[in-house]
Amino acid sequence: MAKPPKFDEWLSHGWALQVDTPHQLFRIISHIALLEQSRTYAWRGQNDASWDLSSSLYRQLAQPGMNVTENVMRVRELQILEEARRWGLGRDLGPSATDMHMLAVLQHHGVPTRLIDVTSNPMTALWFAVEEHKPDKGVVRRSAGVLFAIDVTKTPWYETFQHAGGQTVAQLENPLAGSYKLALDKSRVDREMFRAFPALPDERMKAQEGFFISSAVPTRHRAPGVKGFNPIGSVPGEERLRKLLVTERGQGRPASVPFCAIVIPAAVKDKIRDPLKRTYNRRRRVLFPDVDGFREGLLRGQLD
Repeated sequence: MAKPPKFDEWLSHGWALQVDTPHQLFRIISHIALLEQSRTYAWRGQNDASWDLSSSLYRQLAQPGMNVTENVMRVRELQILEEARRWGLGRDLGPSATDMHMLAVLQHHGVPTRLIDVTSNPMTALWFAVEEHKPDKGVVRRSAGVLFAIDVTKTPWYETFQHAGGQTVAQLENPLAGSYKLALDKSRVDREMFRAFPALPDERMKAQEGFFISSAVPTRHRAPGVKGFNPIGSVPGEERLRKLLVTERGQGRPASVPFCAIVIPAAVKDKIRDPLKRTYNRRRRVLFPDVDGFREGLLRGQLD
């Protein structure tokens, strides 16, 4: 199968590799997770390997001829928050309706934000990468998928709101906006992304073991196809990444993998779905245990 255009960019810069069999796919997931016990990874699956890895708000703003800077992102973000509160959203939450919590809720319901959905469970992310798409107007989607592994070990993390105590002066002075502004300011100065964890996760977030990554928009993007944030660490390179496919441990493996895009051809996706469902219990009914999940499954004809 021909490689998707985006993969050629990732490959040429040493950020990616393509697997040819399910065994290779599961092997590299395991090897990344076990490179070093102290590492923490965020995983994300996308059904089409030609898509950028970026937030929904970044994609919305990135129109032809538009340079998406932090200022552009921040202005639009504040507009969305203001409009959401005018609509009446968050009134029932009182002081819990912080900017970060509001953005997490909005992202959860499909409103464009700078937050990117990720999970701590690679099998959950893999489900999203290989999810079957039913024919639409007679056209069957047979695209390659992609699984991202993002090292977040040293990134700051925040709960979407503080339950009690431990607040900074900025948070006390501006309880709704202070925490999120602090995260963005630190991200801009330190040039790093951050993690956001739902303080009150709903059933879907619990089932998917989900959280968010985000960042102040960098002035220069280091990884091709990754927009709105930069991976932390140096490029592993194709040769070292391919060492992760070798069964036995040996010299030449990378000490860490700050970012890796694992491209999964359509034929491999077909072979992965049943093991994910039967062995790992990664299925739509489990990952979307709410009314919206049932509605989507019903309309798509994909009820388990």
